[in-house]
Amino acid sequence: MLSNLGGALHVRFERVGELADLDAAIVAGQAAVDATPVDYPARAAMLANLGSALSSRFERSEELADLDAAIVAGQAAVDATPVDHPDRAAMLSNLGGALHVRFERVGELADLDAAIVAGQAAVDATPVDYPARAAMLANLGNALGSRFDRDGEPADLDAAISDYRAAVGMGGVAPRVRAGAAHGWGLVAARGGRWLEAVAGYAAATELLGQVAPRSLKRGDQEHLLAELGNLGADAAACCVRAGLIGRAVELFEQGRGVLLGQALDTRTDVTALAEQHPDLAASFIGLCTALDQADDLPGLTQSQVGEDAAATGAERRAAGAAFDDLIARIRGLAGFEGFLHPPPVTELLATATDGPVVVVAVSEFGSYALLLTGGGVEAVPLAGLTPQAVHDQVIALLGALDDTTPALQGRLGEIVGWLWDVLAGPVLDRLDVVGPPRDGGRWPRLWWCTSGLLSFLPVHAAGHHHTRFDPSPATVLDRAIASYTPTIRALAHARRASPLPGGSRVSLQDDGRLVAVAMPHTPDAADLPGAQVETASLQARFSGQVDLLTGPQATRQAVLGRLPTARWAHFACHGTVNLADPSASQLLLADHQTRPLTVLDVARLRLRDAELAFLSACETARPGRRLTDEAIHLASAFQLAGYRHVIATLWPISDRHAVDIANDIYTTLATTGDAAAAVHTATRQLRGLWARHPSVWASHIHVGM
Repeated sequence: MLSNLGGALHVRFERVGELADLDAAIVAGQAAVDATPVDYPARAAMLANLGSALSSRFERSEELADLDAAIVAGQAAVDATPVDHPDRAAMLSNLGGALHVRFERVGELADLDAAIVAGQAAVDATPVDYPARAAMLANLGNALGSRFDRDGEPADLDAAISDYRAAVGMGGVAPRVRAGAAHGWGLVAARGGRWLEAVAGYAAATELLGQVAPRSLKRGDQEHLLAELGNLGADAAACCVRAGLIGRAVELFEQGRGVLLGQALDTRTDVTALAEQHPDLAASFIGLCTALDQADDLPGLTQSQVGEDAAATGAERRAAGAAFDDLIARIRGLAGFEGFLHPPPVTELLATATDGPVVVVAVSEFGSYALLLTGGGVEAVPLAGLTPQAVHDQVIALLGALDDTTPALQGRLGEIVGWLWDVLAGPVLDRLDVVGPPRDGGRWPRLWWCTSGLLSFLPVHAAGHHHTRFDPSPATVLDRAIASYTPTIRALAHARRASPLPGGSRVSLQDDGRLVAVAMPHTPDAADLPGAQVETASLQARFSGQVDLLTGPQATRQAVLGRLPTARWAHFACHGTVNLADPSASQLLLADHQTRPLTVLDVARLRLRDAELAFLSACETARPGRRLTDEAIHLASAFQLAGYRHVIATLWPISDRHAVDIANDIYTTLATTGDAAAAVHTATRQLRGLWARHPSVWASHIHVGM
């Protein structure tokens, strides 16, 4: 009874996360073991359960005593279990995992050797076709890989790769286990300098990503699972470059990150050809896309109703996900649709470079590279100074500087943009032969940055030593080219889809175009923004009769979501907040933000056919979260996904005063040229002219899109 109680408490801890449940589970489990005779058959299982609970508490508390006790209990469980008992293999694997963790914490080689012995015994005791064997193989591969890292013994590397590969190749195994094994395969092969082998492992991992986080899961569950495979795209790309596979580097970079964004883009794909040839399938496709885009939350329910309705919704979501996968398989079986929703090959990705280079930046422990997509193909530029640790240090410095209100902020930002020039932007622009501003009023060159990981926090568009801005060949991005961003290459292609409006990449409110302006000069539980009213009043004067204004109490979540589909442009003058732990919950603060916030997910679910420009004049609207940086989850990407071809957003908090100035400058250029990227570029340079020593003022705004 005590053992059953402990098991139930442990399960509730894993579901709810309440540490008191875990403590009680350990107490009950220990009492059960103490009250059971040594020779009682069920005692081994009790010991195993106690060890599992102690391991869980170690993961939460990192108290080494818990890990030590877990290993003692695990070893006792193994010792008390007959050699031919079906549960012994799992006990051995768990013991091996705990010993490996203690090696990583303490560094005692005896623990690592014991982990490998236990792991090998677990694999040997498990039938070849038993699904649990995949996890055991992966655990063994992890331990062998650690010993290779320590001793450099080729036999350990060979064995680790073999175990990982065997785990990946097993059928009937959870995709999460197979993807984790594939990731380990790529990682250990790369650390051994076996680049082609590493590419094979990383390619297998990227192919499994969609199965790891299928559409049938809730968004939060998808994000949790993807977080376990961080930096996959950049590491894969680096290994491809080291193996001489430059085109494949671009493909795996694109497939290995932005998975959720890619799934959403899949459901927004142009189905015109399908509708023309197979209208019934196209209608089914659109219907299932709509079902999969439904919100995870259940508004309007009482607490007692949530459990039952959530279960029903989960069942519906799983059914829709299965139906979607079946439908895709049917469509791909049709002549001419074999590549429907398949990851695009590099030849298609290169098409995004028709208006200027796309610069993909992969930061990896195996080497960092800028992959330059141009009309001539793909070229890799080594970036020796752009190490993961260096990027991490610069992001920490940036976040710390932004919290500083003293003049030291500007000096630190100046150092950061100078560093970005030296290690990234300078080498890239020099290789592209973009060495100075256009002559005699010529057209400015364009380029797009596609960054990954923590680099997404940094202002690459503002990179430079800005005291050189008057030199013939200035060491700044701003004085050489118009720089835009794109979260993924496919997102840029999505923004450039065939426009139903005249003007192509230009934006315009001619022909009765409408602009929705949202202003929150007074926001509940937030500082006043008098400039918000100034911004929208200026828009009403500039675009007389074309502005639909939602301000103050009128600017509710429902009102805004209802009005956006009616307008070509949208302007938000309000507070924005980024949720670093849960970026999908980042939001724009409207009148009812305390009860029904307008979040990233709300915006991303929109499907706006005629949307052109979204100007997010709010704080941090292009800042990602600390989790899932490779997923590019922020308000700017959400508006792009919703259908806006151009998004103007901010990387950090902005002052009310300067927000008004830069908005006015941007719209002045837009009204005459219709070029959104050039408008941001021109306004940034103008503001820099006034506030050259204050990069926090002029480097905040970015252009995302075509």
